[in-house]
Amino acid sequence: MKCTKCGAEAPIDPASSLCPSCLQAQRERSRFKVALVFLGGVFVVIVAIIAMTSGNWQSASSKDSSLTAPTTPAAPATAPAPEAATAAPAPDRPNWDYNSYQTNAGSKTVQVGCIDSDEMVHLNAPYEDTSARLCLRTDGAAILMLNGDGQLLSGEEHGAIVRIGNGPARHFSLDEPADYSSNKAFIEPASPLFAAAKAGKPITIQATYYEAGDQTTTFSPSEALKFK
Repeated sequence: MKCTKCGAEAPIDPASSLCPSCLQAQRERSRFKVALVFLGGVFVVIVAIIAMTSGNWQSASSKDSSLTAPTTPAAPATAPAPEAATAAPAPDRPNWDYNSYQTNAGSKTVQVGCIDSDEMVHLNAPYEDTSARLCLRTDGAAILMLNGDGQLLSGEEHGAIVRIGNGPARHFSLDEPADYSSNKAFIEPASPLFAAAKAGKPITIQATYYEAGDQTTTFSPSEALKFK
């Protein structure tokens, strides 16, 4: 071993750490170098551990943040507000049409209130479909007629089924007019029809039409019958 003091190549006693040439002690220098080497090794290990720990922590933080950080959802596109639906106007309900005429003697004025049916009456050729018409006169007559050509069957063999509002259906007679017109007939008794009309109640009438069978028409006035 080479002496750290004089540089002589001589065996140094480990127990005394003295150089046989210069008798200088070698223990302090040897221990100092060992300590430096040891501390250097410890420092390198610590630095390596810190570097590894820091890298792992950053990696784990990155992973954790990607896993646990809440994802802010993209704001949904705002759909244009739908336009308010415009309510369909209610269909116009028929109303009473008023007229008047003089009797043959000219001594009395008769007022007439007429209203058309909600539905059409379907007739076979050569007649075309048309609406029915209910007329009430101040002389007490109630008349069912067709607004167009056609034949309304009346007389003893043919009558009408009448319903007032939601009341029960009743059988009424249909009397043939004096002029034998085939497109109209007088309804008897007439008083229930007058009461219903003055109360503004709907009147439903089922009658028989030539080669078209039984058909039902409803008269739904928007207001009550009011003679002047």
